[in-house]
Amino acid sequence: MEYKEFAKYYDKFYKNKNYNKEVEFLINFINKNDKIIDIGCGTGIHASLLQQKGFDIEGLDFSKEMLDIAKTRLHSNLYLQNMLDINIDKKYDVIISMFAVINHLKDTQELEKCFKNLKKILTDNGKIIIDLHNPQNSGNKKDIYENMTRTMEWNYNKDDKIETSKIIYSLNGINYEDSHIFRIFTIDEIKQCCNNVGLVVKKCI
Repeated sequence: MEYKEFAKYYDKFYKNKNYNKEVEFLINFINKNDKIIDIGCGTGIHASLLQQKGFDIEGLDFSKEMLDIAKTRLHSNLYLQNMLDINIDKKYDVIISMFAVINHLKDTQELEKCFKNLKKILTDNGKIIIDLHNPQNSGNKKDIYENMTRTMEWNYNKDDKIETSKIIYSLNGINYEDSHIFRIFTIDEIKQCCNNVGLVVKKCI
């Protein structure tokens, strides 16, 4: 997606997403004194809601336009970096990565590299919480929100575990076209990549 043009409309299309419910879920695994970073924080909604609840959280994203919006919500450090090339000289007790950010990695080699980078900024007893997209099917749908329409079509290839999606967002008569490729990682692949870098999978929900 070309976030440079679309970033300012991103929250409009996802305003019905239940961010509060997801944050309440995250709180079950976080302590009040934990230092947290949101990898792929986007416009900063998850991080903002956690900050409002008193948590110490920072954010990282590779889109300047998305981070510019996050800056209007968050009073903390925001890093313009790629999760495959993290360069932060500090440690965090909890790392979160929501909304299928990890699925943008193209293969298990990149997944392992990502986990290796996350481990470098994780405290010895720290936690990593990731939200994965894992449907393993093909389909299509159309959503209408007030004067906005989102039409989606996706195809899943079970042989290479790749989901290819085409999305058209319509707002005030203007269309924004998006296409993306998600690598659907299995639990076994997640566990193996974690094991290869010295991380342990504690729970899958």
